[in-house]
Amino acid sequence: MSALEELILNRKAALIVVCTLGLAVVPISLNWKSNIFEGTSLDKDGLGFILKIVSFLLLTAVCAIPAFVYYLIKLIYCQIQINKLTP
Repeated sequence: MSALEELILNRKAALIVVCTLGLAVVPISLNWKSNIFEGTSLDKDGLGFILKIVSFLLLTAVCAIPAFVYYLIKLIYCQIQINKLTP
């Protein structure tokens, strides 16, 4: 496999991750207010809402944002390298 083919494969993989994480933001942002604690002892307190916000922010800050930024940078880097290698 040549360097150009490897860069193209890396670009495709990075594009899939960037698009997936970017599109995942839409349903999460629309549905995060739904009561995920319904039926538990936390549904009538402010504690349930606080826990929902903390878990959402923790999951977003720890997983999604760093992965999105990393793969976006990788996508840009691969595209620059592909442009340098193609005549």
